[in-house]
Order: sequence, then structure tokens, then C-alpha cells
Amino acid sequence: MDEPGGLVPRDSPTYREFVRLYRLAQDLRPTGLDRWNGDLYATSADHWGGFHAKAGHISLSGPLVLQHLTDPTSTASQRAEALATVLHEATHAGMETDAPNEPNAVRTEHSRGALEGFAELRTVADFETFAASAGYPHLRLTEPQYPGAFAAMDSLALQASGPAKDRTTFIAEGTRGPAVMHFDQLADGVLRNRLADVVPFRQEHRRAVRAALIAPMLHRGWPILKDSSREVGEKVADEIRGKLNSTVEEIRRHYRAQSGEAFPSESPNPQVDVVSVGDRPAAASSKEHPEMRFLGGQAGAAGATRWRPVLGDGGRGRDARVGPATGRDRGSGRE
Repeated sequence: MDEPGGLVPRDSPTYREFVRLYRLAQDLRPTGLDRWNGDLYATSADHWGGFHAKAGHISLSGPLVLQHLTDPTSTASQRAEALATVLHEATHAGMETDAPNEPNAVRTEHSRGALEGFAELRTVADFETFAASAGYPHLRLTEPQYPGAFAAMDSLALQASGPAKDRTTFIAEGTRGPAVMHFDQLADGVLRNRLADVVPFRQEHRRAVRAALIAPMLHRGWPILKDSSREVGEKVADEIRGKLNSTVEEIRRHYRAQSGEAFPSESPNPQVDVVSVGDRPAAASSKEHPEMRFLGGQAGAAGATRWRPVLGDGGRGRDARVGPATGRDRGSGRE
């Protein structure tokens, strides 16, 4: 086994098996992006691992993950969790994160919770197909990690799904990212499935409606859901559902009375000016300082706390807040 805390040699069986699994995970839902620089580190920490976005490397726990990629004596549960961690990390490394010039980008702490909830949603949804392609057709993932964030995102995906845009389409779209657009992608599902017959097919109208639908999704609980229980996540989702339904009805009433006027809404990314050119709005300019990036900046119009500059945005660990990468927690989920 590779030394804990060290760089895993690229000619080692452990490294080769990780690369094999990582490539299979990428091929399952190609995004055209791979932010991993090829360096793999083995750690002895009690967090399962993480993708370090700034440096580009991946670190995984030797005893919790790497050992079970190659050890023939590992239990089915141990191997399943190890494979799920690889799938989770591949999701992060293959996903665009920021979209600073998109009016409907949610560049606040809400998107951190949504990102982890989505990454786990994708992991759970794709696990059996991924495991079978890796040569383990009988492996099952017994429980999601980050149960609070997963439960909230799972419910929100269900609320947004329908015949015009289903859950599978949302997961495929979300896997590509950008992460700050997950709420907009969900709002698009609500728009297509519940409001397509009401909202004019004009970009100005549809962007404004999606912004209005995003607002009730930005529950104050998102920033802490990665450390919360399934019950808390379900409660957050229930509260969102009620407000989302009310917003849908409000939009319907507006267009019955004033079909030619775009629904009044506030952009979740107020740093961007939206200039309408005919029926095609364009993000004209970003008011933020050039050094402000995804996970950093000023509070939005609603006073939401913005993320600090990202050092890591994917991982797994018992304490995801330790170190430069975040983690896929045994107690609180994948990250």
C-alpha cells in the first residue's frame, strides 16, 4: 500500500486502478472538461478524500478508499464506498464551477450545499451502472452521504421534473455544470414542466421567470445541509416546495393579467447587468472586481454570504472543513 500522505506512484497498481475507475466515471457522463492534473495523494486522515480545485490534484484516504480499490479481501460495502468516492470526485473534477457573467448564477453559500447535494445525487443515480462497468455488477450503495444535502436536492429534482424535462435530463445537465447554475437548471425544469403554456417563449421573460423561481429555492438551510441529517434536508425541501408552488401560481396570475410584460424578479447575481436587445437579453458587464471568483465576493441583494475563494470543491471526509479540500463524510456526506 502506498505511504499515507504521499504521492501515489503512477506505475503502482493502486494508481492504475484509480485511473481506470476515474476514466470510466468520466465516460459515463462526458462533460468535455477534466480539471484533474493526474496527481493522486494517499492520506491517513479520517476524511475519505477531496478534489483540490486550485492545485488540480486528488487526495484519497489510504485505509478508507485506496486500499479497497485493489484489496481482494475488502467487503462489498467497503468497495462500494470506495467506488462511490471515485465517482463523486470525478463529478467534481469534470464540472465547471463558476459563471460570473450569468445573471441567474447563484454565487453564494447556497450553491455549496447544492453542489454537494447534486454530486451525491449523481453518485447515487449512476452508481450501479458505474460499478457494473468497473466489473462489480453486484455492488450496491447502501446509503447516500451528506444525507441532508442529498435529501434536499433529491426532492428538488423531483419537484422540477416532468415530461418536458425529467430527472435524468437534469442530472446530465447538472453534471456539466456550472455548479452556480444548479438552481437555474432546476428552475428551468419547473418552467418547462409547469409554466410552458403560460410564459412567452422569449428569453427576457424566461430568464426573469427562472430568477423568480430560484428565489424560493434559496433556503437559509443550504449552507449547513452538508452537515445535516436526512430529516433536516427533507424539512428544507418541504419548505421550498410550499414557497415554490406559491411562486408558480403568482407567475400564472401575472401572465393571465399582463401577458406582454415580463414577470418582475430580481437577479440572483446582481453583479451582472442584463441588457435587452430585442427579445434577447445579454449579460453586458460584471460589476465585480476581476479578482472576485466563484466562492468569493460581496453579499448579494438578499444579504447571502458569498463563498471564499475556492481551494477545493470536491471530496469526502469526516470533517470536510479540515484542509484545503472538502470531503465526502461518513457522518455528513460526500463533498
